[in-house]
Amino acid sequence: MPELSNALTEAQIASFIADGFVRIDHAFSEETAAACREILWKDLPVDRNDPKTWTKPVIRLNQYGQQPFREAANTPVLQAAYDQLAGAGRRAPRQTLGTFPVRFPSPDDPGDAGWHIDVSFGWEERPTDFMSWRANISSKGRLLLMLFI
Repeated sequence: MPELSNALTEAQIASFIADGFVRIDHAFSEETAAACREILWKDLPVDRNDPKTWTKPVIRLNQYGQQPFREAANTPVLQAAYDQLAGAGRRAPRQTLGTFPVRFPSPDDPGDAGWHIDVSFGWEERPTDFMSWRANISSKGRLLLMLFI
């Protein structure tokens, strides 16, 4: 994993501001990734060793809060990067990770291919209305969208 003091370089921060994303390699250990994979495989309705059971192009698994997922999202290097991007103390540690679209080789259309946008939420206008999407250039309801690949 990267050294904590080098979570993000000035160039990475400038790139984040210009491009809207930053990639952090080795943000969590291979052992943590393996523990997460094991949990996901157990929840999939397929046999991991039998590709004939992989009949759908994508299966979505939702909201994982077990220890390895919390660990993956809250490593010291990631916490330092979040603080560099958002400001210290402006976020809460992740307790769960959201949707996992698990993809399998398939000639079928998964139904979610192509471009999409991620939106903010209407915290100011209707704080409990999570189904009204707000697409804008400057999100007021989301500080950072974290994608773990």
